[in-house]
Amino acid sequence: MATFKEFLRVAEITVKDKTSGKRMKEIRHILQKHRVASGLTPEKAVAVLEDLGPTYVKIGQIASNRSDLLPKEYCDAFEKLRADVPPMPFTTVLERIEASIDAPWQTVFSAIEEKPLGSASIAQVHKAVLHDGTVVAVKVRRPGIAQQMAEDIMLMKHLLALAEFSNIAPDSLVLTADDLVSELERTTAEEVDFTTELNNLKRFHDEIQDQAGVTSPLPFPAYSTDSMLVMEYVTGTLLDDREGLIAQGKDLAAIGKKIAQSYVTQVIDDGFFHADPHPGNIMINERGIVWIDLGMTGSLTASERSIVNKVFRGVAENDPYALKDALLSLAKADGPVDHSMLLEQMSSMLSNYTAVDLSEINVGMAFVDVIEILRSQNLSLPSSFTMLARGFLTLEGVLAEIAPSISVVDIVSAHVKKQMLSFSSLEGKAKDLFKNTAASAEAMTTLPTQLSNTLDMLDRGQLKLSMDMKLPHDVKGTLYQVASLLALSLISAGLFVGSSIVCTTPMRPQIFDVPLLGALGYLGAFVLGVYVIIRAVTIRHQQVNDEKIK
Repeated sequence: MATFKEFLRVAEITVKDKTSGKRMKEIRHILQKHRVASGLTPEKAVAVLEDLGPTYVKIGQIASNRSDLLPKEYCDAFEKLRADVPPMPFTTVLERIEASIDAPWQTVFSAIEEKPLGSASIAQVHKAVLHDGTVVAVKVRRPGIAQQMAEDIMLMKHLLALAEFSNIAPDSLVLTADDLVSELERTTAEEVDFTTELNNLKRFHDEIQDQAGVTSPLPFPAYSTDSMLVMEYVTGTLLDDREGLIAQGKDLAAIGKKIAQSYVTQVIDDGFFHADPHPGNIMINERGIVWIDLGMTGSLTASERSIVNKVFRGVAENDPYALKDALLSLAKADGPVDHSMLLEQMSSMLSNYTAVDLSEINVGMAFVDVIEILRSQNLSLPSSFTMLARGFLTLEGVLAEIAPSISVVDIVSAHVKKQMLSFSSLEGKAKDLFKNTAASAEAMTTLPTQLSNTLDMLDRGQLKLSMDMKLPHDVKGTLYQVASLLALSLISAGLFVGSSIVCTTPMRPQIFDVPLLGALGYLGAFVLGVYVIIRAVTIRHQQVNDEKIK
């Protein structure tokens, strides 16, 4: 039965939701058009999301990075959603620019090209020139898109609240959808507000400054607003144009290695990485590699970065214990966890990797395998980790096309080993050692007191011990068999002793001058004794031949 809290949640959302009626009719028409009731394949799901509009396209893009929540085939299909849409009229673009700067567009730009460089569901990009002659790219937000996406998210919240209130959907499905909607609300709020991407551009540009031959567009904060983003205009050849790069005499293997090294540095050293490294977001020019479109980025805290490094080391060193400990410190439990089974699954996964050459291991697939194992044990990882897994999968797909001889895991291993010898790493280990030593010393000082208190409680009968031993069913069955045989043996012995005592008395009736009750007791003891011997021999035979004990 629904709780009063759930009722209040439905009431609150219903009051706030002013547009669901009309939008629901549109959604119902689209679902009927694609005949969703007859089944939903990954390909059909992509088509439905595209027809539903930018909010649902964004759901698909987010879902493609959540292999911890959705099956892999759906994540792969949703990855193809790029949200390319027909461009808005140039007059609308100019109106949006003037509304953004609250002045005629000529006050900032000397020229703006009418033909867009790109057109997506949220924004459109045009080439422009500042008054000082600097060529820039101007990203303009579509009119009404922020309100439309907010209304769609409110509708989703409404439907989820109703599903939870009426119990028409499984709790696990509601929680999964709720996670996606929460993440959608957060990411769309960031994407429609271009100040977030502006900050991403600034941070990313600063982080990769130390990487020779790697760069990204420089933003222009003075001309940017929450609905318009002005950044450096870069030219070059996109990575998906292999023929063009080969015609220019570019070394694809060297380019692939440089891209992989840059990405690993972003993850391990900076903790701030490009979350969508597909070929259309990587450009090659005279300056080297240019990372573009920072609308989707991933961020790892210092502790998360340390744990990711431990995960890499656990895989590289074939250490299931280290891998399990690292992941458990990062994961959130959504239900009961079988730790022994989890360790066995980790060990089995690592044994599969040790059977192949290190260079053949796919880092992205290894991450996906880990996520699948954790999901089977009711464990979920932060979205940044799943974005990282999808990022590595995308990157390794790129390398397979342009430089199949490059192994990301080799680059990761070399980077981790180099980092382990760095001053900051050694300093961190020294701090950890000091912290653990101090904690151990403190524990040692309190140990005698704790032990004394425990013994006092035991002496007063105040100490209780509770154990929960989870044994396999076949082991439990064997124990029950042994216990039963032992009980029957005791009963047989008791009958024999009791019958012997009765036989020394003149108790009537008698048979062959022996009390009838004693004779019956001897017979029962004999039958039970023979049964116990036969069962014991049978169990021993089954044990020797590795048969299931019945």
